[in-house]
Amino acid sequence: LANLPEDELGQGYEYLIKKFADDAGHTAAEFYTNRTVVHLMTEILQPQPGESIYDPTCGSGSLLLKVAAEAGRHLTLEGQEMDVTTAGLARMNMILHDFPTANIASGGEGTLVKPRFLDDREQLRTYDYVVANPPFSDKAWSTGLTLGESGSGDKYQRFTWGVPPKKQGDYAYLLHIVRSMKGTGKAACILPHGVLFRGSAEAIIREQLVRSGYLKGIVGLP
Repeated sequence: LANLPEDELGQGYEYLIKKFADDAGHTAAEFYTNRTVVHLMTEILQPQPGESIYDPTCGSGSLLLKVAAEAGRHLTLEGQEMDVTTAGLARMNMILHDFPTANIASGGEGTLVKPRFLDDREQLRTYDYVVANPPFSDKAWSTGLTLGESGSGDKYQRFTWGVPPKKQGDYAYLLHIVRSMKGTGKAACILPHGVLFRGSAEAIIREQLVRSGYLKGIVGLP
C-alpha cells in the first residue's frame, strides 16, 4: 500500500468491482457509483473535517470514500448494505483506502425495513451528511413494512408526508434520507428523473418536499 499511489489503487479496485459485477450478471451501479457523479455530489456538499457521513445503501462504499477524501479523511463513516457480498466489498474498499474504522452494516431486510444505525431512543441516527445512490424504482421497498395511508406503522416516522407507491420506492429512500439528517445536515441523492413528474402519491410527497425548504437544488444528468 505504501508503494502504490492512492488514485491508482482506487482505480484498480473500481475496475475489479466492475468486472465482478459484469461476471455476476449485475449492473455495475449495484456496486459503485460513477466517479465523476460522486465528485459532483462532493463538490455540492463541501464536507468539513470532524463531521459524520452516512450512506443508507452504500454498495461498495465509493460514495462514502470520495466524500471523506475531500474532507481530508477526518470524518466518521457509516453505511448499510443489504447484500452481504457487496458489504464485504465495501469493507475491503475502506481498508484499502485507509479508513479501517468505517462502520459498514450488512444483511437483514435492508435499510427501510431494519435500519441498523439508531440512537439511544431507538430512532434513526442523524448525520452531518447523507449520500445515497439507492436502487432505482425499487419494487420491493415495502416488503416487511406495515404502513397505513398516513404513514402510520413506521416507528421511525419517515412517511408523514405520504406513503410512496409500492412499485416505486424512490421517495421511500429519499424520506429515509431526510429523517437521517441533522438539523444543519446536508444530503445528496441520485434518483431517476421520474421523481420529478410522476403523479399520485409521489406528487403529494413532492409538494411537501418543496414546501419544506429541504430541497436546495436539482441537477439533471444524461
